[in-house]
Order: sequence, then C-alpha cells, then structure tokens
Amino acid sequence: MNFSQFSKQVYGDHTYCYGHRVTMSEGFIYIDGAKTDFTELEEARKYIKQENISNNLEEEISKQIYEELSDTKIASIIKEKHKIKVTNTLIENYKTLASSNAFTIDPVVIEIRKLNNIDTLVENKMHFSLDDSSVIAISEDSIDKLNKLKDKEVLVAFMKESVDNFIKVIEILED
Repeated sequence: MNFSQFSKQVYGDHTYCYGHRVTMSEGFIYIDGAKTDFTELEEARKYIKQENISNNLEEEISKQIYEELSDTKIASIIKEKHKIKVTNTLIENYKTLASSNAFTIDPVVIEIRKLNNIDTLVENKMHFSLDDSSVIAISEDSIDKLNKLKDKEVLVAFMKESVDNFIKVIEILED
C-alpha cells in the first residue's frame, strides 16, 4: 500500500486548500479535522478561500492604518507616556508592536491602538492575540489595574502564553 492509498483510507477523500485539509468522510465535510455544515467539498474550499482573503485584507488594512499615523503623533505619545528620547527606530518598533495585536499593557501601544477604529470596535475594550493564537478582549480598566502592579512584566508574559493563563489572571485581578 502506498502513502496516497493509506492517506485515503485514514482520512477519506481529502484535498488541501490554503494550508487546510478538507476531508469528506461518511457524508460529512471536515476542515482540519473539525466537522462542518458544508455538504460539498467545493463549498468548504470557497469558505476557506474567503476566510483567507478576509484575514489577509484585515491584516493589510490594520498595518496600513498604523503606517499612515504620523511619526510626530506617535513620538508625542511616547514622550508623554515614557518621558524618554524618541528615535525613528523606536517609532517604527511601536508601529510594529501596535499592528501585531500581540498582548501588551504598554501605555504607548494602547494609546496608538485607540487611534485605530478597527481596534476599538467593542467600546472600552481592546482585542489582542496570545501566543496560542487565541484572540481576547480586555477592558481598559483591567489594563490600568495590570499597569499598577509591581511585577507586571512577568504577569504579562504569563498571560500571553495561553487563554487559560489570561483568564486566571483576570479572575484574580477582578476579585
């Protein structure tokens, strides 16, 4: 038995689309092993293609918004929040950090992200990505509470690891 025969026996009819395995087995369509409501492989492929286009477009728009922010505005935010010498490299680093959506409680990143309407769709909450690819939303009040803690860098690193860690810290913070 060669690999393609073995693979077909294990997964059923399958194909790959934008890095996702689309499988038809026992009358059901699976995307990366997760059962879907699609009835045909082509529907699943179109869905994956649209998701990919949508994600790429959202990412591109978000990056463009930060690139269009004036360096003077970002420099003034950095000076206001950290009172340090501002360089072009520092400005570019903050643009990159803000556009990455990586979880941080840095007040400069928070202020820069507040300037982006996409980042503030839910009022008084910011959305971030964690290291486990989860997307979370956190209130500005919780960010302020985290910023007042002593070992906030260690805590933020712990929170960034996973959604479970994030929730544990938020629950303790709210008590």
